[in-house]
Amino acid sequence: MPLTADREIVYREGLDIEYPMAAVEIFAGSLVCINATGYAAPAADTVNFKFAGVALEWIDNSGGSPGDKKIRVRRDGIFQFDASSIAQASVGADMYVVNDHTFDESDPGQGIKCGKLVAVESSSLGWIAIGRRMATAYTGAADALTLSDAGDYFAAALATVAQQMQDVAKGPFFLTVPRFTGWTKDGTAKVAVIPLVESPVPMKVKRAYANLGTAPGTGKTLALTVNGNALVSIGEANTQGEAEALDIAIAKDTDIVISANETAAGAGANCDLILVLYKDDGE
Repeated sequence: MPLTADREIVYREGLDIEYPMAAVEIFAGSLVCINATGYAAPAADTVNFKFAGVALEWIDNSGGSPGDKKIRVRRDGIFQFDASSIAQASVGADMYVVNDHTFDESDPGQGIKCGKLVAVESSSLGWIAIGRRMATAYTGAADALTLSDAGDYFAAALATVAQQMQDVAKGPFFLTVPRFTGWTKDGTAKVAVIPLVESPVPMKVKRAYANLGTAPGTGKTLALTVNGNALVSIGEANTQGEAEALDIAIAKDTDIVISANETAAGAGANCDLILVLYKDDGE
């Protein structure tokens, strides 16, 4: 039931924590994992191991039972460790557990992340950031999701947190151009007199929807373009038009220019336009 009075605040800073140990020996300064049964063990590329941090002391529980002894583990910081083979180009990339004193930029098999590469001393020695300084979760299975996609929002192929975050960041974004009018009806393209906007990142126009207050009239057509590319056309007695298979690239920091071209003597007026855009990630 809910609290009816204050309770004592019990907390830790979380920088260091004691973990009960498996029946193993762990050396100070080594990489530590939690094994499949929840006990601290020397880090290894072993199925169901999860990276925990760096041992702050030497504890030998090899002659005991799991849980007989505990070990203090640092869960946050930047540490120097041996590496299998790292390169300067991999700075900022995820690193993986090889053994209790070695990491590598290539996954040796189980995908156990231990940090982000911060600096390279040599191909066999580098610095990794762990804990809060690590941008993604340091569990096995290469940042696999821990929550199911109950709403089937993402495609099955988007199986990691990173992939799904990137997918969400793409859009859609909606650019609404309300009730522009007054273009000359002489069969030539006229730039709509509206404020020009730019995007700080490259975009693609994927869909366009237009609605007219007044139809063009018999034998007449209104054609809309964006930056010289055809968007949507509305003809004769129609007042609505749509295009849902567009792929128009617009470079970053480029004016988004809407033009209207109506057959001479057409009657079309008062156009509302909605553009559906996605971030252009090069795919």
